[in-house]
Amino acid sequence: MAVDPGGQLRPIVITGPMGIGKTTLGVEVAARLFRRYRDSDADIVRLYGRPGGDIADEHGVAYLHEIERAVLLGALADPEPTVISAAASVVESPAVRRALHHRAYVIVLEAPIDLVLARQAADTSGHRRSMGRAELLALSDRRGPLFSEVADLRLDARLDLMVLADEVPMLPPTAESP
Repeated sequence: MAVDPGGQLRPIVITGPMGIGKTTLGVEVAARLFRRYRDSDADIVRLYGRPGGDIADEHGVAYLHEIERAVLLGALADPEPTVISAAASVVESPAVRRALHHRAYVIVLEAPIDLVLARQAADTSGHRRSMGRAELLALSDRRGPLFSEVADLRLDARLDLMVLADEVPMLPPTAESP
């Protein structure tokens, strides 16, 4: 539910595999709903001074995932209605899944492994490391049921951005909207 029982707008959280289009969709949805947009990758750079890929290289992927969870939980605590792009790893935390269930409207982007691999190969942002097919398949198998647990809406990332954005319920705009 996009509005909580008290009538407050919930944040919209967009998650899914790396490189699937969370940022692109998030920016569009935030603009349509007159909400502030937050990208977990950008929040990590702002807080740590470097991209998550560099943090993972130096301290390990598990440490990066701890940071990704903390960044999302902090964003969910923001009283301003926002649209948040969150790392896929966050769904592996029971505490984050509870927070998402109680405090957010969750959109999960999905796509075939080959498309995810192609998008990751084309990414030059430095925010993330590339993965091989076997690693992506293992993550998909592990996270798939967890995405199902938190998803309010599942979208096929093979579709055009405008088609995907049209699928997001047009929630009441924030108080600051025109």
